[in-house]
Amino acid sequence: MKLSICLSAAMLATAMTAGGSNTPADSTATSTRVDPRLEVNHREDTIDYGAYPFVKLDANRVQMNGDDWTALAAKFAGAAAGDSILRIVYLGDSHIQADFGGDVVRQRLNRAAGNAGRGLIIPFKIAGTNQPNDYTFSTTGPTVASRLLKQPWPTDMPFTGIGVQTLDHETTFHITVPTEANQLRILYRGPEPEIKAVYGSDVAQAVEHSIVSASHVNIDSAMTDLHMRVACDAETTIAGVVLENGNPGVLFHSIGNNGATYSTYNEVDRFGKELRQLSPDLVIIALGTNEAFGTFTEESLATDMAVLIADIRRYSPQAKIMLVTPTECYRKRYRWRRGRRRQAGMTVNTKVLRARNVVAEYAREHGIPLYDTYELAGGTGAAAKMKQAQVLGRDGVHFTSAGYRLWGSLLSDALLEVLEKQP
Repeated sequence: MKLSICLSAAMLATAMTAGGSNTPADSTATSTRVDPRLEVNHREDTIDYGAYPFVKLDANRVQMNGDDWTALAAKFAGAAAGDSILRIVYLGDSHIQADFGGDVVRQRLNRAAGNAGRGLIIPFKIAGTNQPNDYTFSTTGPTVASRLLKQPWPTDMPFTGIGVQTLDHETTFHITVPTEANQLRILYRGPEPEIKAVYGSDVAQAVEHSIVSASHVNIDSAMTDLHMRVACDAETTIAGVVLENGNPGVLFHSIGNNGATYSTYNEVDRFGKELRQLSPDLVIIALGTNEAFGTFTEESLATDMAVLIADIRRYSPQAKIMLVTPTECYRKRYRWRRGRRRQAGMTVNTKVLRARNVVAEYAREHGIPLYDTYELAGGTGAAAKMKQAQVLGRDGVHFTSAGYRLWGSLLSDALLEVLEKQP
């Protein structure tokens, strides 16, 4: 089977856990997982599943576990018919942060049911970490920033896992996105920021705009390259900007943070309350890899999952939730030599299977749909096969760009199989 996939080549990262009940005991590439080096492979526009015989295509499905997505499928159909917007949040760790696989899902769903805009963009680069390569989000003004895994946080921490405070009262953000936007909404904590003006490439001429609120404007000219002059209080923390185009379709938001776990998102107070701002119809949670690099028990992970899911459901009761399991990966192996610990290659991280089993069992027990990438990748022993097929990257934890495209394509297939079923 071949599918046409458009995606810029690159590779993402995943990171170490900090705080919560899953404090890391494994020192596997702390710098690699928190500040990863991205691998860049050649770009391919088609994916031939036959080139990856280790993939269990019969496992490429959403296990519904008794849940009913009839209303979700109806909204998807409505988006395709030009009547509504289906809003999806893809929440996870560094596998999500650079958004290579997520971008495949976004493009596939947009092609199937319409493009409602780029959705949420997060100021990762301003905070000193990697950002998706399909957009830019920058400023020339001085800032102070927080990252989810870098504690203590110098600013308030929003639900996106990135918080930026501007040191000047007024600053200009430069944003470029692949999809034209005419609706701009700043997500923030603290005093509301005020959008003073929006400019195109000619910063000498402001674009006419109508005000929904100080932090939410509609502009007369849809654009992909814009400058936004914003006035911020000293206590205002910018979490991101939502970009829409006023059209029906699918709005696919990605929220990923290097090293994130269930417990680290639980450390963000008001997480579920702030996530509600995105009005999600579906929240896909893809976590578990970083737990496997820490010390955790099955009970602690299940508790962390319950806390996060309850928080989301409390404020977004209309949203469906889908859980995604981690795939098998490697960790660094060490040995003592001459009184010093030295790296001695890599070995399979067997804790991943424990984490996967907890996620799968929790989903079954609580009637939550599950997407089991551990089984899809071939189960135990998959890491070696993925490495050989150049799907798993050099660090043994992150995928190559081809790997992220593969998993994004497979996830798209599984989602569309459910969403395209007419009610």
